[in-house]
Amino acid sequence: MNHRPATGPLVAGAVCLLGLLAAAPPIAAAELVFGSFRSEQNARAWAAHLTADLGHEIHVDPVRREDGVWFRVQTVGLAAEVQPEVEAQAAARGLSTWSLREPTSPPPVAAPGPSGGSAYLDFDLGVQTRGYRQRGSAGQDRFQPSVSLRLEYHRSWDDERSSVTFVPFLRWDAVDDERTHADVREFYYSRVGDDWELHLGARQIFWGVTEFNHLVDVINQTDLVENVDGEDKLGQPMAQLSLVRDWGILDLFLLTGFRERTFAGEDGRLRLPLPVDDDARYASGAGRNRLDGALRWSHHIGPVSFGIHHFSGTGRDPRLVPEADGGGGIILVPEYHVIDQTGLDAQAIVGDWAWKLEALTRSGDGDRYAAYTAGFERTLVGVLGSRGDLGLVAEYMYDERDAAAYNTLFEHDLAVGARWRANDLADTSALVGLIWDVETEEYMVSLEASRRLGASWMAVVEGRLFGGADPIGAGTPPAAALDGEQKSRPLQRDDFIQLELTRYF
Repeated sequence: MNHRPATGPLVAGAVCLLGLLAAAPPIAAAELVFGSFRSEQNARAWAAHLTADLGHEIHVDPVRREDGVWFRVQTVGLAAEVQPEVEAQAAARGLSTWSLREPTSPPPVAAPGPSGGSAYLDFDLGVQTRGYRQRGSAGQDRFQPSVSLRLEYHRSWDDERSSVTFVPFLRWDAVDDERTHADVREFYYSRVGDDWELHLGARQIFWGVTEFNHLVDVINQTDLVENVDGEDKLGQPMAQLSLVRDWGILDLFLLTGFRERTFAGEDGRLRLPLPVDDDARYASGAGRNRLDGALRWSHHIGPVSFGIHHFSGTGRDPRLVPEADGGGGIILVPEYHVIDQTGLDAQAIVGDWAWKLEALTRSGDGDRYAAYTAGFERTLVGVLGSRGDLGLVAEYMYDERDAAAYNTLFEHDLAVGARWRANDLADTSALVGLIWDVETEEYMVSLEASRRLGASWMAVVEGRLFGGADPIGAGTPPAAALDGEQKSRPLQRDDFIQLELTRYF
């Protein structure tokens, strides 16, 4: 059995939410979107043209999604009675629009509430199915359907200076009991001052700039049962103070309530060849109650933006130690060590080029080591005479521990990819990537594509193909299955394609 995220906070959060909803002000009409661009320059030029043409302020909103940062051209705070007028003006000029209701976007402008505040409530229902090319090494099923539910509630008051955000998440999986889980992704209070911000509660914090390996992202625990790409995270209880100064932003973190990593169960796919015990061990005597700390300074100088951080606390990556289970079998026991990590993430945008770097040095579990991911993205704007942008990505990943790097597959890997954004009203996008180990010749091919279906639906296709390593068979001994040289051996039979349809309400 594996450790599951506690559901107690979800119940407590739901009770609090009922009280907040009772006093929530009504929500106004959604904003109108005129398209989105991969190029900020093109987006701002289009927004300026629309502002002059329509006589209403149109602005550009940068939004971070799974495929990176893109720029959405949309209206500013239209009243409900004005929205039809703007829609009619746009239609008369042959311009298409859609209403912004997607929960992954910045919150829609809401009607003013008491004390100069606002509120909104969004939730989405997702239906997902994975189809595998063959049965798993332990005979697991080829098809894995599941259903997810995500809610996002936000309420502000005191002229937007105080707010509360609540984002619970639930997934039910028909095959893997360990993938059926609930989590409070975020539930926190915020207070904003003139040059500072304070956040108290469970939050999700992302650090990093590279595409294929989020090396320095250390605050939140990975929700591995959601996806093996490491981009889905569990909520982390914290106190965060952000100080805004002329010389940059200084973020101070105090973290408590350590979250253990989730792992697929015996019937699940994309898992290790041996079961993972739910009784984890900690190097710290305080266990999961240890107080961790972090700080980060971020700034930009000309075209270069960067962040320098230091983290001291329980590492989010467990070392999995094989041990006898008492019944003649072998299990993997997670060990969490106290680490000190200092890192840098930086990005320089020069014309259509984006140069990216993530680097760290870490101690606490064995000898101190260094690792980095470096690369670039070249964006071809309006490729082949269309509105679409094509981004060409190349990155190199290095970890000086080599085969001893227990917490990553990427020790000396080259990654190349192509990202397509159609810049249409349906937000059509796709990313294809190849990661190749230059020493062992293992490789992984990935596909991520999405398209909006009308105003309330989103379709996402995702796939992985693994190769270059010896697959695990029924008679493979545990020592060979946990091969330090060919770390992708457990995944060689797990090629899959995944389709998810999400309905936004």
